[in-house]
Amino acid sequence: MNIVSLVLRIKPETRAEAEAALCAFPGVQCHGMSDDGKLVVTVEDAEGAAMSDTLIALHRVPEVLAATLAYEHTDAMLSDSLPETLPQATQSTNSPCEEAQS
Repeated sequence: MNIVSLVLRIKPETRAEAEAALCAFPGVQCHGMSDDGKLVVTVEDAEGAAMSDTLIALHRVPEVLAATLAYEHTDAMLSDSLPETLPQATQSTNSPCEEAQS
């Protein structure tokens, strides 16, 4: 199981439309909103829907002004199957992050 929590910024007057559009995506639940438009949303893995695709789709909902990842959980079973280090062929030497540090 994978789950993430997001804080989405929306205009408070668009809450009903935003929640309807967001909850239409598989694995998405809206939990509460502050008076200034910070909406708490969780996204879980769903049958036939990659979480990464759902996260991208949430950014495209017209009522969503911004999104911030607040929490991420991945089952230990999945992380146990990942290699501890990447094979040399997959390591990037031209990363934008590396360029910015030099």
